[in-house]
Amino acid sequence: MSLTVSGIQNDVSIDVRQVLAATDSKLIGWVDRIHKSCLHSSIYSYLNVATTSFNSSVGVGSYTLTPTNIRRILGVFDFTRSRILFPIERATTPVSQVEKQETNPGQMGSAQIEFGMPLVSPISLQAGQPGYFRHIGAQQLNLYPTPQQALQINVSYEQQVVTLVNPTDVLVIPEDGRDMVVAGVNYLANAFLKRQEEAQMWAQVFTALQKGESLV
Repeated sequence: MSLTVSGIQNDVSIDVRQVLAATDSKLIGWVDRIHKSCLHSSIYSYLNVATTSFNSSVGVGSYTLTPTNIRRILGVFDFTRSRILFPIERATTPVSQVEKQETNPGQMGSAQIEFGMPLVSPISLQAGQPGYFRHIGAQQLNLYPTPQQALQINVSYEQQVVTLVNPTDVLVIPEDGRDMVVAGVNYLANAFLKRQEEAQMWAQVFTALQKGESLV
């Protein structure tokens, strides 16, 4: 069963003892804010990750990605050479002492890049094949150095969350996450009603559910 805005509105109205009606227009905005927060930073954030791919051209370093809803790039992988590309900032940022001392990269406790792959030795910008990338603007991806052969590049990215505007809108968060979304909206509703103790309680519940913690 899909989770809808109206379903959250009804639950919140009951939880605040119907001081706010389920049809109150403020609730839709609160549901939208909490929905975005959950997809940005909760156990359901994986639902907001997508991938796209393209083939590079010899001598071309700048590419326009097809998706128009990219929030941030999570990782770039060169399928042709089976290797990870790193953010260009890594080419100029000193390697940390942890990375220098780690003898078995990728094992427990070793430094890792954002999408969980083990770190490798820095790649020279004169290597002749891309080792780094930079995300510019909404859709532009630059590869460094410029490709010297055709490569298949895969890009994983976090999406911009679609805004919820109608009671009938369906959330990306599934029914399983209903308690998390309701807790978040309950926090905003009680803060609006100046019920500070209840707002603080719901804020704590919301934070715990975002992390996947059991409240039983």
